[in-house]
Amino acid sequence: MEKTKCEICLSRPARYKCSKCGREVCEEHYIASKAICVACEETLCQLCGENLAIGNCKYCGRLVCYKCSVEEGAALVCRECLQKLSTGTRLPKL
Repeated sequence: MEKTKCEICLSRPARYKCSKCGREVCEEHYIASKAICVACEETLCQLCGENLAIGNCKYCGRLVCYKCSVEEGAALVCRECLQKLSTGTRLPKL
C-alpha cells in the first residue's frame, strides 16, 4: 500500500497533518512548533498570528483575520490602523 504524498510538494511521504487546514504534509513543509503547514503559516493574520487571514488592511497592507479587522465598505481595516484613525492620525490608502 502506497503512503500518502505531501499535498504541497507531491513527492515526499506525508507524515503530519496541519491543524489549521488539514493538509497532509511532509516534514519539510510542516512547522512543528505551530503544528501547521508552511502554506498556512504564510496566510496567518499578521496581527494575532493565530487565525487565517481573510484579506489585507487597506491602509497598512498587512494580512488580517476576521477578529483583527473591521469592514469599511468593501475593504478591511486592521485594528491597529483603526486605533490610529480614531486618534485623528491620517493614514495613506494603499
